[in-house]
Amino acid sequence: MSTNSALKARLARLGPVRDAAPAPSFSGAPVTVLLRLTGSFDKRLSVAGRLRASGLSLQAVHAVLTRLAETGIAVCTIAAGADIPALAQDLAGLGVQAYRERVGDPNAVAAVRARHGLSQREFATLLGVDVDTLRNWEQGRNRPDPAALSLVRAYDEAPDLIAAATLEPAG
Repeated sequence: MSTNSALKARLARLGPVRDAAPAPSFSGAPVTVLLRLTGSFDKRLSVAGRLRASGLSLQAVHAVLTRLAETGIAVCTIAAGADIPALAQDLAGLGVQAYRERVGDPNAVAAVRARHGLSQREFATLLGVDVDTLRNWEQGRNRPDPAALSLVRAYDEAPDLIAAATLEPAG
């Protein structure tokens, strides 16, 4: 029996090669997470392992690590079933801060509008959206996108600044 044949026979007994740590499968909607370096980036393998355990493919992990090394910031999509708070805590210990989108409360838009004593039409004009869109947000038919929620929060904190940025003199 030749050496090649013997090797093939031994490998055949071992069976097919499997990924030692396949990415877990989660159900639900994915969560977008922004990662920012807060210290030295000397624990790359640990960061990679933690991201892989959260459902990222090897290719996605490589892209995230490359962006972190180049710019100090990266965005990735984590499966919804993953424990995001635990991931954030683990990454913080490795010198990477994780941020995720704020979840919008449909009542927040109406609360901000009421707090400033504005009508729906006035508030919609200040935000640069249609009155029907604002009404749908307030009644829970639709959710404002993250950019719109950020604008609503910004208006709550600095109404004059938002008014100056979205409106211009008529004359």
